[in-house]
Amino acid sequence: MIPTNLRVLLATNPVDMRRSFDGLARLVVETLGEDPRAAQSLFIFVNHKRDRLKVLWRDTTGWCLLYKRLDENIVALPTHIPDGAVAVGVDGAALARLLDGVKPTKIDSDREISRKSRNIALSIVGTAPTNTTPCDAKSSTRTKS
Repeated sequence: MIPTNLRVLLATNPVDMRRSFDGLARLVVETLGEDPRAAQSLFIFVNHKRDRLKVLWRDTTGWCLLYKRLDENIVALPTHIPDGAVAVGVDGAALARLLDGVKPTKIDSDREISRKSRNIALSIVGTAPTNTTPCDAKSSTRTKS
């Protein structure tokens, strides 16, 4: 079903994966400046987290859409994307690599960084006081008469 002699374009900006045939075809026209009905053209879109991709093309009988969700891997984008490029051409081998994905490197999320920073700070200062309220702090500073 996927033609062998095709032109493959990968959109470089993340795309909302809720888009379907018409929404993606509109993106091809508006963002990539291409004709989505062009024979032997295949358009690849990736989401922000790079764990899902959609491939849109049109064959002789109608629109085709391949949607892939990677379980553990992420989509390996080309390393050399020119500045300002909205799409890059890829070959068949690169398409296969995109569909297979790669193991992601460990990148800490903001929440993980915040938790690690708090744990480091607590290990330096000591353990966090338990059951401390503003009233307890005020009562400890009063002098008894």
